[in-house]
Amino acid sequence: MAKAKVTFRIVRIADDNWNIQADYPGSEQRTITGLTSKEDANEWINGERKIAWLRSQGYAK
Repeated sequence: MAKAKVTFRIVRIADDNWNIQADYPGSEQRTITGLTSKEDANEWINGERKIAWLRSQGYAK
């Protein structure tokens, strides 16, 4: 059986305040805050910060 995946969604709060909503089946939704632009959020999702976050949450090795 395949492992469930964490899905990420970028949410704009204000021009300089962006969040990422992380959903994992069977767990509470998590919010990653402190992002300053859509580009910053995209870099987070496509870079090492996402991997580090997944490891810190126990979703990756």
